[in-house]
Amino acid sequence: MNLPAFLTRSRVEFEFLAKRSTRHASEASRASGIALDKIAKTLVFVDQDSKVLIAVVRGDHKVSRHKLQRCSGSKSIKIAPPKLAEEATGYPTGGIPPVGHRRKLPVYIDREVLAKEWAWCGGGTRTRLVRLKTTDIVRLNHALVCDIAVR
Repeated sequence: MNLPAFLTRSRVEFEFLAKRSTRHASEASRASGIALDKIAKTLVFVDQDSKVLIAVVRGDHKVSRHKLQRCSGSKSIKIAPPKLAEEATGYPTGGIPPVGHRRKLPVYIDREVLAKEWAWCGGGTRTRLVRLKTTDIVRLNHALVCDIAVR
């Protein structure tokens, strides 16, 4: 997938930041110097029917599977294997952005992400972050805003 082209086509403000290769939000924070609470991580899950869903939470929080199940109406969910996550989104784990996925996927965003106007997110590769308006993340995905995080 071509994230810069998607963002340009979608007419959103964005900024890329190069960093060393990382796989987790905490590593991305250290590599970029950006505070973990200013990073939004995008996690891919599968439900009991093998349907893929996306959760977006602050970098300093974790996804509560129980809360995500309730919000999504799923009976059970588990983190997707990296290969499935990449097939569904078009991006490698550690670089998955919250927008511009290969397939239209249901996206659930924690309400605390929206407490800030901007968030740094996976930039489509493990060596890049992208800064997006949190309202654009919701709008571009028709995301459902829920309480899905735990500290």
